[in-house]
Amino acid sequence: MIKKTDKRIEEIVKSLPPQYKTVDIGGAYAPIRRADYVIDAIPYSSINWSLAKGGDKQHFTEKTYVQHDICDRKPFPFPDKFFDYSFCSHTLEDIRDPIWVCSEIIRISKAGYIEIPSRLYETTFGLEIKGLAGAAHHRWIVDIDEKGKLRFTFKYMYIHTRAVNKNRIKYDSKNPDMALATEWSGSFEYFENWLNSGKETFEYYLNRPITEKEKWRIYRKTYGRNFILNWLAYIKKVYLKP
Repeated sequence: MIKKTDKRIEEIVKSLPPQYKTVDIGGAYAPIRRADYVIDAIPYSSINWSLAKGGDKQHFTEKTYVQHDICDRKPFPFPDKFFDYSFCSHTLEDIRDPIWVCSEIIRISKAGYIEIPSRLYETTFGLEIKGLAGAAHHRWIVDIDEKGKLRFTFKYMYIHTRAVNKNRIKYDSKNPDMALATEWSGSFEYFENWLNSGKETFEYYLNRPITEKEKWRIYRKTYGRNFILNWLAYIKKVYLKP
C-alpha cells in the first residue's frame, strides 16, 4: 500500500534502524547518503555530490554503486526483497518507463519512500519558461488516484494551454504541495493513465466531464491557425455534422 506522507527524506533516514540495508534508485543526481547501494544509468564519476542529502555519513561506495539503465527491462541486479528500504526521489517523473521501475522497486525492497513533483507543480506556469507549465524535461504527471494507486499520466501538450490548464498558482519553493512524498510497505499498485482521445485529455486536466460541444470549443482555442479558420472548423464540427 502507498500513501502520502508529510515526512521528508531526512526525517525518514533518522527513523531507520541502523541494520537496515537500503538502496537509492536513480539517485546519482541527488544521492541519499544513507543508501548502502545506489543504482543509476550514469557512472559513479558523474554523481552530483553538491545535492547529496539524507544523513551525515555516506554509506554507499564506488563498489556498491551499480551503473545500470533502470528502464531497459532487465531486472535490477539484486535478489527479491534484498533491501529493507528503498529511496526513489525525483526520478519516476523523468524516465521513459516508470511502470517497469515500480515493479522492480517492489521486487527488490520490502518498503520504501517515493517522492515526485506533484500535479500542482507540473501544471504551474512559468517555472522554467514563461507560458509553459511544469518542468520541460519531465515526461509524466504522477499522483495517487482515488483507489490509492500511483497514477502516471503522460504530459500531453495541452498542459501548456490556459484553456485546458486552469492552474493559476505561482510557484513557491516553500509550498509542500509542490511535491508528492509517499511511503509504502509490502507492495503498492501503479498504472499508466492512458488517455485515448482529446476529450479524455481535456477532462483529466479540467478534472471534470465535458460535452462534445465544449470539446470542440477547446480545440478551437488551442488550434495553431488563424481566428477565422478556427471558427470555421468549430462550426463545421459542432453544427454541420452529417
